[in-house]
Amino acid sequence: MLGAWDVNVSVGSMPEKVATAVAALNEKFVGAEYTPIAYLGSQVVNGTNHAVLAEQLLVTGKDTKNVVLLIFNEKGMDCELVNIERVVEGGEEFGGAKVDVKTDLDAEAKALFDAALGDFVGSTVEPFALLATQVVRGVDYIFAAEVTPVAEDPVKKVSKVTINAEEKTVSFVDIL
Repeated sequence: MLGAWDVNVSVGSMPEKVATAVAALNEKFVGAEYTPIAYLGSQVVNGTNHAVLAEQLLVTGKDTKNVVLLIFNEKGMDCELVNIERVVEGGEEFGGAKVDVKTDLDAEAKALFDAALGDFVGSTVEPFALLATQVVRGVDYIFAAEVTPVAEDPVKKVSKVTINAEEKTVSFVDIL
């Protein structure tokens, strides 16, 4: 579908032009550093848009880590940043999210994810990163996951999936 995102999550690799644009971003911005977590996919709109999920380190008096969605636009030989959108806001205060990205899920995080979504019907949900934890009525685990509806022509999405370990609640927020 024209304009729709072609979700193709890849942890650890991305198109060369996009990797070069991320590196240039780190050289260009003062006070912020971006570490890619995963390449999420592309979209054809006025060139080709590329989506990258990244950890953002804001270098201030209190260094703050966030998780952001970076959108790059590629036209011909150029690939430049067109948008930064915060996905998880990090914070030290009570209730703030502790951003500590792990793309290699440990057994405990995987077991929690599987237990919370074991009876989920309608879509397959595959986590590719644990983004953060947050203390709110127990501990929230915030994952990034690829969501594929069970349908004839499924349209994949990337979602932020929050699981409360104590209350066994799950929420989804679309990232892409």
